[in-house]
Amino acid sequence: MKKKALYFLFMIFALLSISFCISAEMLGGNKLLEWEGGHYREDIRMYTLTSIDYIKGEPEFDFISLSDDIDLYDNKYKKDIYLIPSAEKKTYKKEQYLLTGSYRTKLLNLAGISEDDTVFIYDYLNNKLKSVPVYGLNTFAVVNTYYHPHEPYGLDAYMFGFKLNSNMFDQYASYIVYIGKENPFLQQPLTPLVWHQIDSKDFPVLESDDEITSLIPVYNPEDLIKGDNFMAEAIGLRFYIQNYETPDNNEIIIRHLIILDSDSNMITNVVHGYFEGGMLLPLSSSIDDNKEIFQWVGSILKNEPPVIFDFSSEAFSCRPLFQFIHPLHEYFIPRCDCRH
Repeated sequence: MKKKALYFLFMIFALLSISFCISAEMLGGNKLLEWEGGHYREDIRMYTLTSIDYIKGEPEFDFISLSDDIDLYDNKYKKDIYLIPSAEKKTYKKEQYLLTGSYRTKLLNLAGISEDDTVFIYDYLNNKLKSVPVYGLNTFAVVNTYYHPHEPYGLDAYMFGFKLNSNMFDQYASYIVYIGKENPFLQQPLTPLVWHQIDSKDFPVLESDDEITSLIPVYNPEDLIKGDNFMAEAIGLRFYIQNYETPDNNEIIIRHLIILDSDSNMITNVVHGYFEGGMLLPLSSSIDDNKEIFQWVGSILKNEPPVIFDFSSEAFSCRPLFQFIHPLHEYFIPRCDCRH
């Protein structure tokens, strides 16, 4: 009886394994691991600067929204948390509210920020750092652009965070923001990636059991066809790109990225793409002062591996995706309070 039970369990496991293999997505003959967001580093809490130019009677300013890190509902007492000083708790009429006293304290506590923290604002492409103490910045509730100007506004129409003078910053720079006790940025120049086209036979050949990690959702990858191949070299590494296109109009949908070290060991094997409303960014073939370079590599954070970015432009999600050059294929994305 025991042998029959064991045999029965073995057959179930075998059938499930076969079913899983049949249903697994494949890309170019290799298994494509389904995107699940598990490679996202939640412990790396970065923010972006948002330019606000729609507040009536006020010049443009920059804003650091903390809304992604605060919950306006108290689960313990089962009630809403109100951060705006107004007699009306459901319908607000102002485009912005200065948060002072207990409202400011409540906001900082919800975001896990203290008055003696520092706001580090890093222009990672130009390697320039600015820092401002938290106690020197005003906290505001500013209506989000997707709700403006349809007043009255509900509480969820507002972004909560720090207001900054836009004169402090170059509007064409690329900033990420960290708030804490110590500066996390390594402050080393990044290296642009210059790509040149290669023959398909020069693209690294994967073993049959090599699995490709997808950093975005990929639908029906087996329907895509291989396109052009590219290679770049920087920081002692070789970067390979294989485009995958739709067979009907040759639209590039995803890019397969493989990174090899100086000994030809594979340290990255991933797929980059874009989310709804986004697009893939061009690969630069030369360094030209008149043309923007999109893909860069180098070390941004202390005690972390170097990163590679930027492969996509997103309409409804935050960017860029900073992928660590490491076999774990982890990445971080600055919080941007992206609503639509």
